[in-house]
Amino acid sequence: MDKNAKYMNFFQSSKVCLRQQGITPKLAWAQYGNAFDRLYYQNDEFHTLSLYIAGGEQTERLDIRAERGGPGKFCLMPQGSESRWQLGEPQQFMHLYFSDDHLKQLALKVFDIDPRQLALPDLTFFSHGALEAIYRQQIQQIDWSMPESHLAMAQLSDTILVNLLQSSGLTKSIAIVKGGLAPKVAKQVQDFMQANYHRQIYLHELAELAQLSEYHFTRMFKAHFARTPQEYLMQLRIEQVKHLLTGPMKLADIALACGFANQSHMGRYFKHLVGMTPSAYQKCLGVR
Repeated sequence: MDKNAKYMNFFQSSKVCLRQQGITPKLAWAQYGNAFDRLYYQNDEFHTLSLYIAGGEQTERLDIRAERGGPGKFCLMPQGSESRWQLGEPQQFMHLYFSDDHLKQLALKVFDIDPRQLALPDLTFFSHGALEAIYRQQIQQIDWSMPESHLAMAQLSDTILVNLLQSSGLTKSIAIVKGGLAPKVAKQVQDFMQANYHRQIYLHELAELAQLSEYHFTRMFKAHFARTPQEYLMQLRIEQVKHLLTGPMKLADIALACGFANQSHMGRYFKHLVGMTPSAYQKCLGVR
């Protein structure tokens, strides 16, 4: 490789995309092959957790001191980070792309971690047996193009992120926390929304409950829950839809019971957040 060669953006490089699949707006997968490139990788929208499937022994990260890669090695590249690389012999790797909001919402839901305290470090070429097993034995073996695989891929993606959150050194805590609702107020607002998700909830109702202006309430709610009040309400409704889809109710009745104007309205939001239609979700579950 010519040491004087210029760096090329990863997405404009000579890489070959072997397959890719968006699961939801906040989760996506891609598998690439590449060789003999000098490139930079810049994360603008998502965090990236990458596993080298094959090759990589001659790959170096040039902007920091790090060991070389190889099969079974991971790289964790947070949103907003930039890195520079020199690639050698042919290699293959898989990327899991996930949004900061998705990670923080999962941390709050599963571990009750304050989203304001969570951040990801920039890590190069580390090993993690449990994560590698999920990548190789499950994600790699799935036919990504099949719609019925997308639910499994979403669930496996969350399993990977839960492992990430549980693993020492793969996340970091921010000591100084700013903004957000007081715990007691947050619980009151949360309980109110969970009790009233089936109807229209107005912003002024929530702001009055928190004794804040609508503007400040919205900002502090998002800091606390890693999503806007509307996004939180929609997620509550979709979770209830998922529950009801396992039973005998008709889709139109489920829509009305969960606060949607009609079945079509429910279907649009369900597909946006879950990555498939309610009917496809039922099929994946073996319902009907």
